[in-house]
Amino acid sequence: MTKRWLKLAAVPVALALVAGACGDDDDDASDSEETTAETEADGGDGDDAEGGDEGDAGGSGDVPAANPDAAGAKFTLFGASTGTEGDAMAGFIDVYNEAAGTEITWTGSDDFEAQLRIRIDGGDPPAVAATPQPASICTTAVGSAVALEDLGYDIAELETNHSKAWMDLGLCEDGMHYGVPGWPNYKSIVFYHEPTFEAAGYEIPTTYEELVALSEQAVADGWTPWCFGYESGGATGWPGTDWIEDIYGRTVDQETYSAWTKGEVRFEDEGVQNAFGIFEEILFGDGFVLGGAENVPGVAFSDSSGPLFQDNAGPNGDGPGCLMLKQGSFIQNFFNQQPDYEEGEEEEIGVFDFPSVEGNTIALGGGDTFIVFDDDPAVAAVVQDWTSPEWQCVLASGHGVEGVERLPGHKDTSLDCYENENNRKFAAAVTEALGSNTFYFDGGDLMDPAVGQGSFWEGMVVHAQGTPVPDVVAVSYTHLRAHETS
Repeated sequence: MTKRWLKLAAVPVALALVAGACGDDDDDASDSEETTAETEADGGDGDDAEGGDEGDAGGSGDVPAANPDAAGAKFTLFGASTGTEGDAMAGFIDVYNEAAGTEITWTGSDDFEAQLRIRIDGGDPPAVAATPQPASICTTAVGSAVALEDLGYDIAELETNHSKAWMDLGLCEDGMHYGVPGWPNYKSIVFYHEPTFEAAGYEIPTTYEELVALSEQAVADGWTPWCFGYESGGATGWPGTDWIEDIYGRTVDQETYSAWTKGEVRFEDEGVQNAFGIFEEILFGDGFVLGGAENVPGVAFSDSSGPLFQDNAGPNGDGPGCLMLKQGSFIQNFFNQQPDYEEGEEEEIGVFDFPSVEGNTIALGGGDTFIVFDDDPAVAAVVQDWTSPEWQCVLASGHGVEGVERLPGHKDTSLDCYENENNRKFAAAVTEALGSNTFYFDGGDLMDPAVGQGSFWEGMVVHAQGTPVPDVVAVSYTHLRAHETS
């Protein structure tokens, strides 16, 4: 399972999806949840979604024409989204089926990576899968998937539109590409309680030093500046890794960052330890973290935004329980699930870019990448449609699932596709990064799973509980050594 979907496995989440099941495309796996595109996107859990107009393409209301070569395609798209996210994906496919004359369904599994491997090993891969863990593309795809070059795709054009860095994640040892960028999520974000910032006269920090100073001022004024939450079942710890990746990516170049994700730069490296040290200025700042850093591993990430909606926790007995939360764009889908949330209060939550470190900024995110296993030209035409800016605009809409808007994987996707102001800001940051090839992919999703979805998470837990950084990197990353180069 990928970092992103392990972390979201227990709850419906937003903006990056897809999943897998075993058996043939017409059968449900016993441990999978299937959402087909023949059903209304009415919310799999029955209480957090509303019906909508399937023909609404993002904010425009227009449905683009489909590639005529796609007509007649019949297959199941295999990915990691279930619940609300699966319903939203099914809604998108409903719109596409009607426009293209296709019969495509969506299957989502909470155990996507394992189930995809089972299907491939059993000689029954899906026609198309979308993986949120691109590090597994080459081990998964070579010998079973169809290279993009053999599908007739223009690699140079894909690199221009979706960023060469993302395309290179599917470039395998045979020199062929096997991954088509689908849709990303964005993580270089801080959510903040805008009314409190305005009342206190706090300015948005643009540097990490300013962020630390703001946190100190908030404490002096009686506020708790930060909310944190690491708990996510078997994936507990992943939100901490996002802090390290965002900081480390701002202190090294992209080549070094990539080398780190491949195990070619050790966690014991001075640069990585420096990133931990910078993070500690916030995590262990006096009075900075609600409940204290040592309790962060026990707070569910899905609940971490809850104190932003409290109104009785400030220095005068009113206001939020914390002022800021660093999380991925998808956390917005949990706002209306918080106990103190009242309808419309999400408008009080502003966003600002994670600030520069040592003068540098990046756009950190994850995302889902299509792998094609069927060389049918109609299937290839479908995937080309889905990754075009026109159909990415349709994909931006939740199709009847309230609050679900997916970010664009194509640099030319219009910002008018987004109704949510925060999502429009995120989309602007992502499209700019895709166009300039400065989109840094989530490091844990690129690492060997024993590290990226194992010891890295575990290390963040013991770190929050007070284990010194040298001991964290020396003891908790033992799995790494089998994958390092000296």
